[in-house]
Amino acid sequence: MNRMSWPRRWRLERVQLVTQDPSLGVVEGSIEIEGDRIAALGPSLPPAAPDVRCLDRQDWIALPGLIQGHIHLCQTLLRGTAEGLPLERWLKEIVWPGEAAHDEASLRASARLGIAEALLHGATTLVDMGTVRHTEVIAQAVEELGVRALVGKALMDTGADVPPALLEDGTAALDESLALHDRWHGAARDRIRVALAPRFTLSVSQPLWEAIAREARSRRIIVHTHISETPWENQSCQEMHGATPLRALERWGILACETLLVHAIWIDEAERAILRASDAGVIHCPASNAKLGSGVADVATWLEAGLAVGLGSDGAACNDTLSVPADMRLAAQLQSLRHGPERVPPERWLEMATILGARAIGWADQIGSLSVGKQADLILYGPEDLSWGPDLPLGHRLTFGTPGPRPREVYVQGQPVVQDGELVAADASEIRREASVQRRRLLERSRGPGH
Repeated sequence: MNRMSWPRRWRLERVQLVTQDPSLGVVEGSIEIEGDRIAALGPSLPPAAPDVRCLDRQDWIALPGLIQGHIHLCQTLLRGTAEGLPLERWLKEIVWPGEAAHDEASLRASARLGIAEALLHGATTLVDMGTVRHTEVIAQAVEELGVRALVGKALMDTGADVPPALLEDGTAALDESLALHDRWHGAARDRIRVALAPRFTLSVSQPLWEAIAREARSRRIIVHTHISETPWENQSCQEMHGATPLRALERWGILACETLLVHAIWIDEAERAILRASDAGVIHCPASNAKLGSGVADVATWLEAGLAVGLGSDGAACNDTLSVPADMRLAAQLQSLRHGPERVPPERWLEMATILGARAIGWADQIGSLSVGKQADLILYGPEDLSWGPDLPLGHRLTFGTPGPRPREVYVQGQPVVQDGELVAADASEIRREASVQRRRLLERSRGPGH
């Protein structure tokens, strides 16, 4: 299908709309799209105008597009290469050398494969932390495949055992990030935005953190970084900077910016209060944290404290799949182990995957719910796609029944990006073939000198 031939005005009829808008709830009816916006929705819309294309979706379920709150598209080709390692060794022995070995061709193949996988599982928005070079290639892949994304070049100017190819002069690296922002922020009708993406406190010097804070505040750029993923990280930051990661970021002015913090497993009660005061978004990556043995974040307490919490898969090298529904179900199960099954209702996990995740990444005014005037980002499951029947509670059905089936249709800005379970803008088999070729070359380079 040619996306350019898709009608400007179209309508889904007789569909169950899980709006994630508290004023609307779940609506049995129709939703009408005009251009890139939701023009109308409700149980009994007036008859469609003659130029509106109507699609009967009786017994289908429509949701807002899912928010993939943290991903490393540069790691998709590294899937399965760093098994059985904790974070410190995982980074130093496999992942950093792999990222350092990327050229434009391998990064493009890695990004396209990761975007395709995320889209096919219903993520219409991705928040990506790239590697230190060739980030423009990731933005180009986002533009090509039609997904929405917040992208950023990883900033790394210091750190033990970091491959030389990943270490950059801090001033030059920040200048490159700002140039990327000037070129891509707001591109594709605001489908692409750009963040500053310092990796974490152990790979960024204090002068660079302070410069990032100045630029982020003056230009209102989101800062996207990792904090407190493991006790090793906390202890190393204490030795390096004399504070835990969160307190160091507060000291350097980062928490006075629009900030998106990933993991935050090992924070104490006082640090949760700092998060509440800062209004930072927090992204929970349950599968990555479980696979690396990093810990189980206290998400229930975060939610009760009113934090804006989203879900992320992290990279394929520490998750294996890039599926928001799979992470949603795992997050719910892990919190049941930690707090009991009654602490967090299933509907809250769906909020984290949609409207609450959109709030965490600073985009809730445009995405995250099906509401008139918002961007037309939505996904549809057919009547036979979910593993549980329609007579079961909807919250349970969507939280625990979506990891297996994939959405039948996915739309971004009112345009189809997945139809009949297949990508619209690219051939998935071609993406996989090129990824296989580039993965082999990448792994050969990563084992060579200098990485």
